[in-house]
Amino acid sequence: MMKFTYEKKEGNMMILTYDKVKNDMWEIIKNKTDFIYKPSSDCDVCIDRNEWDYDSEGWDYEPPLCREHYDQDACRYFYADEYGTSDYNTPACVVGNWFTYAEFTPQDLNVTTWEELEGQGVRTILERAHFDIDEDTFSFLNLLQTHQDTGISWGNAYEMAVAKVEGNDE
Repeated sequence: MMKFTYEKKEGNMMILTYDKVKNDMWEIIKNKTDFIYKPSSDCDVCIDRNEWDYDSEGWDYEPPLCREHYDQDACRYFYADEYGTSDYNTPACVVGNWFTYAEFTPQDLNVTTWEELEGQGVRTILERAHFDIDEDTFSFLNLLQTHQDTGISWGNAYEMAVAKVEGNDE
């Protein structure tokens, strides 16, 4: 796999262009186009956890935390380790895979820990990051992530995001 690099401009800010991100994202998913990130609404662990109301009469144990979803609701950028903390070495969602493939650091994304990203929207993360990024790139990544989060395969999510950004979504 070829190393993912982005041009840096003055002040060490990375320049993210739509064509570069789109092409690099394809490299990430091209062998995983059928992959579907299961929404939390279909996750038995999340359902059990959400139904548990801290009432010992209904449950004789505390259900485990889900390692795939943040707060039993949102898709995680990185799967959780045994302590429930984001593990950069195990990317979960499509954008989390991009973060690791690009070898971004927490400093690049303007956070101190990977856990700070969880539960945050892609646009929010990228607006706070040290990136020079255009609206098409914002839209592409946000659409790709949103489609994935609703149970659409990575390949279809990619095609739908590209079509929308490039005006071919008729």
